[in-house]
Amino acid sequence: MKFNRIVLENYGPYEGRIEFSLRTTEDAPIVLFGGKNGAGKTTLFNAIQVCLHGRSAFDERLSRHEYEDWLRSQLHEADGEQATRGKIQIDFEYADLGKTDNYVVTREIRDRGKSVADELEVKRNGSPLSDLDAEQWDDFLKELIPPGISQLFFFDGEKIQQLATEIKEQDNFADALASLLGLDLIERLDSDLSIYLSQKLEEEGKEELSEKIETLEEELNEIDEQQAALEEQIKSKEARIDELGEQIDKKEQELTQEGGDYAAKRDEYKERRTRLETQRENLEDQIRDLATDCYPFALAPDLCREVVEQLESERVLEEELAAKKRAGDILEDVATDEAVLSETDIDPESASEIVKQIQTALDDRLEDSDEDTYRLSEEFSRREQQEMETVVNRALNEVPQEMGDLTRELEEKTKEQQETETKLQRAPEQSVIQPVLADIQRLSEERSRLEQEIEQHRQELENLEERRSKKEVSLENRLEDKEELESVSDRAALASDVRSAVKDYRQELIEQKLTQLEDALTERYLQLSNKAGFYEQVLIDTDEVSITIETKNGTRKDQSQLSAGERQIFATAMLWALADISGRPLPFMIDTPLARLDQDHRGNLVESFFPNAAHQVLIFSTDTEITEERYNELRDRIAAEYHLEADEETGQTDVSPGYFWTAPSNAIQGPGMTSSESSVQYDKQAHLQGYENE
Repeated sequence: MKFNRIVLENYGPYEGRIEFSLRTTEDAPIVLFGGKNGAGKTTLFNAIQVCLHGRSAFDERLSRHEYEDWLRSQLHEADGEQATRGKIQIDFEYADLGKTDNYVVTREIRDRGKSVADELEVKRNGSPLSDLDAEQWDDFLKELIPPGISQLFFFDGEKIQQLATEIKEQDNFADALASLLGLDLIERLDSDLSIYLSQKLEEEGKEELSEKIETLEEELNEIDEQQAALEEQIKSKEARIDELGEQIDKKEQELTQEGGDYAAKRDEYKERRTRLETQRENLEDQIRDLATDCYPFALAPDLCREVVEQLESERVLEEELAAKKRAGDILEDVATDEAVLSETDIDPESASEIVKQIQTALDDRLEDSDEDTYRLSEEFSRREQQEMETVVNRALNEVPQEMGDLTRELEEKTKEQQETETKLQRAPEQSVIQPVLADIQRLSEERSRLEQEIEQHRQELENLEERRSKKEVSLENRLEDKEELESVSDRAALASDVRSAVKDYRQELIEQKLTQLEDALTERYLQLSNKAGFYEQVLIDTDEVSITIETKNGTRKDQSQLSAGERQIFATAMLWALADISGRPLPFMIDTPLARLDQDHRGNLVESFFPNAAHQVLIFSTDTEITEERYNELRDRIAAEYHLEADEETGQTDVSPGYFWTAPSNAIQGPGMTSSESSVQYDKQAHLQGYENE
């Protein structure tokens, strides 16, 4: 994966539309963002994660309400007025199985007053993801760039400090390492299996069958009472819906007088809704008629074919028997016809013998071998047989296509009706008709809510009827309940076996991952440590999940015994090593990485980590971290650089090419850009649009 561009629009301290080019090369993999504290570095750092993962980008779980409050707080504010919408857009390329696709992920934030909309759009190679619904785009991004894996690549100084603290205290280190390795998912699976097993064991402890049977009649009575209560609620709510319809009609008449153009639009949508409702009802009637006509035969095609073939074979047999009888009668006539015999040289006695032999041969060849066999055709007249063949032929060849066409058309009409309902509920912000629109919306929402509740009640009635059927079957056949309990016992045993297998798998996976981590961590730590000549290797105890560093002379040093600076470097090396073994070639993105390190360790990171951490590295730094000296060491590996500066009066962030000590005219440009072009672009028109009333 490789970032190409990020666009912010009225987001955080960034006013209007600001576009950053993030393109890098193999020789220059670094994009450097420089800014003092409060200049907007962390906002930009977090914006990339929020664009990709939304609410899942946060370490702590946020409720929907908390997330919306946070999004609202990120909308840009200027002169005491806050924008009503903002946007984050990221362009990146992602290679998989030798094929590289270009993605554009856009997350737009809209403040609607009572709520905040978080609208996601994902395009691949210029087109929306056609193989997924929009509701599945968030999950697609999580599969493409898992949030758990991305924490190994997107981190800040606080993340390094937290891991360094856990290395020192050791109590929580094993849990932290398990989470970074992704083993917490296996723990969650084991926990879910444990809960499932407990539930199944509880099911085995239910009352005996005899006790259950005694309570079935009481349960059926309860179902009757629930059905009666639901039917009464439906009746009451339908009456209220009628009242609401009258109130809405009055309000819409008032709306027609005060807002003619919009009212005419609503009338158009209402007519469309009525027309669509009628069309849907007609389609449902056609589907219902088809389901009660020939469709049941289509569900058993093999049996229908066997019946038709049986009738056909019996009809052929009847025709053969009729032919046999007719031939015998003709032969008898010929045998007694003297005129025929007189024209031949055969004497009457020989002719009679020949006729007998021919009749015997016909009897043998046309013998009915199944005289005593049951014949299906005897149950139906010839006309009924023909009707049966016609019905079967239609059920097998025409009805499935008709049912599919009707179902698809019903789905299309339903979707169109839903879209029309949505348009009916939208209202422009016009101060004159706003109160009336608010009343119509309130009444419509109440009507919609009641209709949904009625639909839920009807669904509950269907569920209750289904439960009734099951209860009645239970009364008639008590053995089915016994078999079900035995089945529960089998499933519980299977769950127990699966849980045992998960534990074995977890142990093997831990050993495998820690072995890989041991090699990768040794390589990365020795690259970053200023004592690489003293340390030999990193050793990981897979049983205790503890780490020691072995020196050249064979002594071992526990990870907790490292100095504060060494722990910072060790934590950074661990994140680097974990990223190596993750198998995901993602960019590194690091915020304030050097704040707590001494000069020697900073030099190691600048020299060894930043240029080599990944094929692309985004660094967010202050002037006290990557100083002018460190900047000169990195300059040849930098593809683009940006200076973020906070305006003391307005609080907004101004962005310019370059770094603290680099003039915009001498700034490093992105690949393929000329000195006359700027790798950061502004569009103030976006600022004006972001403050428009929704």
